Amino acid sequence: MAFDETEVARWTRPDVQQRRRWREAWLALMDLCLWGELRSTQIGTLSRLRKRVLDLGEKLRSYVGDRQWIPHPRERIKNCLSSGLQLREALGKVTESLEQLDGGADLAQLHTMWDTFSSSLLDDLGPREEALVALLNQQYAEDV
Repeated sequence: MAFDETEVARWTRPDVQQRRRWREAWLALMDLCLWGELRSTQIGTLSRLRKRVLDLGEKLRSYVGDRQWIPHPRERIKNCLSSGLQLREALGKVTESLEQLDGGADLAQLHTMWDTFSSSLLDDLGPREEALVALLNQQYAEDV
């Protein structure tokens, strides 16, 4: 039995409004990391933070990207799962960098923005991964 294309499409791409909100939140976060008043006593922390937030944006773009160009639904699902894993890892790296900041007028605002943004992504990642794994398992069970 073939994959239900509607279910595959539903779980391999977040809706347009959610993608827009994440993009705007990431842009605001990147702006604050680049132009905000932040300090760290550890050399290189701010530069590393900026690079990690940029990398997070790239992973986010991959996560919300259109996968219709991938011909087989199974490969679309696996691609989405892989993007989600990479996004989780990028979230963890940004969190590590944020923990190394120790001052600046914009530090509290940055932490608030980060908590909201990362929670929103993690709230989406969990259910999406579960649904995608269930689709793969369903297909596997039908193939056996």
